[in-house]
Amino acid sequence: MSEPKTQRQPDGTWAIVDREGQPVTPARFRAASAFFEGLSVVYRMDGTAGLADSAGRELAPDGRRFQWILPMRDGRAPAGTTDGETGSIDHQGQFSADPEDPEWLARRELTRVSHLLYERGYNVSIDGNVSWRLDDGSLLITPTGVHLGFLRPDDLVVVRPDGSLLRGLRPPTSEFRLHVELHRTRPDCRCVVHAHAPYAVAASLAGVNLHETYITAAPVPTTAYARISSDQSPAALRPYMEAYNWAILPRHGVVAWAQTAWDAFLRVEGLEHYAKVVMIARGCGPIEPLSPEKRMELLTFWGLEQLG
Repeated sequence: MSEPKTQRQPDGTWAIVDREGQPVTPARFRAASAFFEGLSVVYRMDGTAGLADSAGRELAPDGRRFQWILPMRDGRAPAGTTDGETGSIDHQGQFSADPEDPEWLARRELTRVSHLLYERGYNVSIDGNVSWRLDDGSLLITPTGVHLGFLRPDDLVVVRPDGSLLRGLRPPTSEFRLHVELHRTRPDCRCVVHAHAPYAVAASLAGVNLHETYITAAPVPTTAYARISSDQSPAALRPYMEAYNWAILPRHGVVAWAQTAWDAFLRVEGLEHYAKVVMIARGCGPIEPLSPEKRMELLTFWGLEQLG
């Protein structure tokens, strides 16, 4: 047999087939990648991952079970076990843990945050996207069309600073321009989170200005309207990138940027709670304004005197 490949079968499963498209083994998989360095990443029916050769034989990495595996590159396949270890597998099936590798740590953190965004109701369907700036300046980012609630660490792709694909099997999110511009403008922030938080979007639809309603959170600016998935979004957000760490894109969603993925998530969560409180209060009647003196007192407390 020559030129093995993986191919979707009529029943929706995947198989390793020969040149004529005939399966070379009875084994069937939930999903399977193309072959890289003679091995395909396969996902079994139970959802665990493995590496299979052109004859359908799977490597047996020390009896470990894997939640995700990336395609083989330069003799090693980055992987994460079901026990939470990250590392890589060689051609002999030996797994080497590498928990301090910054890219794999970032993949795990972005995945964790993405799941929380969905579980807390800040995203549905294929809404939202997240990114992390790696040490070489490239961006680890969600691909287009992915559901953040079911994102896996290996789904994330790496793009160059101009947004072009560097590593990965799918194009980056259509909002990559927003991420690129924020990372360029705010080198002190490593993570950008964009979500379609419903109360914040509702506030923008109702014309409620969270920048002028002071509670226990710093003022939140609402940008000019910008069409989704275009260069209008970074342009609308640009006036607020330096002075703020969050903003609402009207009729669209929210964006938060921070030094860590967890801090960026907390900003999205805090912003959405802020919007929820204001929208509930507004439904009960007019909102009592805070005096200019009390506003400045709060801004000074937050270290944001320049916004007064």
